[in-house]
Amino acid sequence: NQRFESQTPQTPVLPHGLDEQEFLTGAKALYTRLQASWDRRDIDDIRQFTSPEVHEEIARQAALDPAQGRTEILMVEARVLEARAEGTETVISVLFDAMLREDDASAPAEQIREVWHIRRDENAAAPQWTLEGIQQLSV
Repeated sequence: NQRFESQTPQTPVLPHGLDEQEFLTGAKALYTRLQASWDRRDIDDIRQFTSPEVHEEIARQAALDPAQGRTEILMVEARVLEARAEGTETVISVLFDAMLREDDASAPAEQIREVWHIRRDENAAAPQWTLEGIQQLSV
């Protein structure tokens, strides 16, 4: 069983040895990469860091809306909401609060709030974080 440690009582318990700021930096990079890949409709790139279910849903949405887009990420903040062990896997839920401008530079910015569930099998030969789900939140 994995050993977990907490930094403060209000902070989610993270796996031992996992640096929260480093993880969040990587999570923000994942957020940016998914947005850029979606804008290009690069479904093959998205497959590299999503579960089969998430990839299938994104591919379905891309088939319904095949035109490439342009998204400007004006701001993105992230914080860990929850971290838990499920067998040999670590699942971390991250709240993203972002300001995005889509398609036109003169379009108004929109606030987007989502919770991403990111999973890693700690027993894998080369453990890699995979996006397992996205929950849209009302602003």
